[in-house]
Amino acid sequence: MKSFKFILVIISIFATLLPLGAEEFEDKRVIESRITFQKTSHQNPWLVGEPFSRKLNLIYVGKGLFFGVTLPKQYPVFAEFESFDYSVPKLGIKSYDEETGFLLLETKEIPKLPKPVALDSKSFNKQCVTGKSRYVFLPFSKTPIKVLLLENKTSEEPNFFFKNQTLCGVTISEYLVPTEYVETFYRTEGKPFPHPGFVFDVNLTPSEREYYSKTFKNPLLVTEVIPGVGPAYNLFPGDLVTEIGTVSLSKVDDWDRADKVYDLILRKSDGSLRGLGENVQLKLHRNFQSQTVSYDLRAYDSNDFLIPEEAKKRKPLYLIAGGFFFTELTNAYLKEFGSEYRVKSEKKLVYLSDYYQKKVHPVREKIVILSRVFPLEGNLGYQDFQDLVLEKVNGTRITSLGQLKTLLQSEDTTYYAFELSGGKIAFFSRREILDLQQELQLTYKLGRAYNLED
Repeated sequence: MKSFKFILVIISIFATLLPLGAEEFEDKRVIESRITFQKTSHQNPWLVGEPFSRKLNLIYVGKGLFFGVTLPKQYPVFAEFESFDYSVPKLGIKSYDEETGFLLLETKEIPKLPKPVALDSKSFNKQCVTGKSRYVFLPFSKTPIKVLLLENKTSEEPNFFFKNQTLCGVTISEYLVPTEYVETFYRTEGKPFPHPGFVFDVNLTPSEREYYSKTFKNPLLVTEVIPGVGPAYNLFPGDLVTEIGTVSLSKVDDWDRADKVYDLILRKSDGSLRGLGENVQLKLHRNFQSQTVSYDLRAYDSNDFLIPEEAKKRKPLYLIAGGFFFTELTNAYLKEFGSEYRVKSEKKLVYLSDYYQKKVHPVREKIVILSRVFPLEGNLGYQDFQDLVLEKVNGTRITSLGQLKTLLQSEDTTYYAFELSGGKIAFFSRREILDLQQELQLTYKLGRAYNLED
């Protein structure tokens, strides 16, 4: 009888070490899963890349939703719980923030769900660690997040930190992202967090203070306005911000000055986070005159840049005409040349990326490039055309792939003259373009000749 009990104990211990099964996770607080991403290529956007997966810890937050933090700037497809069998249903992507990697997953197929983790900021203040806080930028992110600094560095992989039964937040390296960010992401159903809209400098040297401001104490110097995010054309580099809302910056001490400025822009008077669309007012000094600027907070998005970080929603845009592969220049396109992309890629494109990336335009304007030419019988002689800026088609300056598509579909046009950087020109009749499109499909079996989703 004793040996039988001993066997039961061994079995029970072993069972606790097994990965999660479909029916046995209702009492778990942190649930192990794997999330699958779809690789995409900006230089071969018509190809479906091999998926890859990685471990992901989740907590159940209620209403069939699970929360986790994963890779930013990726394209998640689905997740599933760790299991030895295939009976676990897949979790769909409810919301995903490319800046922070915050993720909400949903399921409607699991009959018995675990107890939701309480997202209570009041309990956080009573139970969790306290200490120095700071606004930081998480890996690959441009959005400032207010974190607590941990005494000991943790894993680079995001994990959940509990004190007793209270969720204190998400640990990433030496940072603790407080529960209020998790709660806000869940409450807003996955909306991203707002960006200040501009970049500033608070630590002016004595000579800079003398140059920019002789009469204002502790001004805030605007160094950059983010197009499409901040108040472009209303705020300019060199402006001196003297008040945020109703708070004079002369009353803000030098100690932790940048963090206090972020608080004034991104938080309400009670300390809670502002949401997207909330209004911010700045009083500033420009050309010896006082002015007021008002704008709504938005999430960071490079889509309005002349040269974006990547194609919106991770779906690279392209158009193939006459075997010519056209796309819009992005930093992601250049970086696919490898870690030495500045040396290996076309120098002119690197120059454009360096100097015109965040150029502000009153209308959305992009740089269209000819990436390369598919070898076809009908376009011989153009095979060395690669990484060239498409400047004009039939004398019309090209500012987007959508505009290029409209020009190519014009029934009144019988020929097309493509003017490219370096003085190169390609000439095709309308009939030749149609024949080349047919030859392209037969030779390379492409699913579609363009992706212009916006």
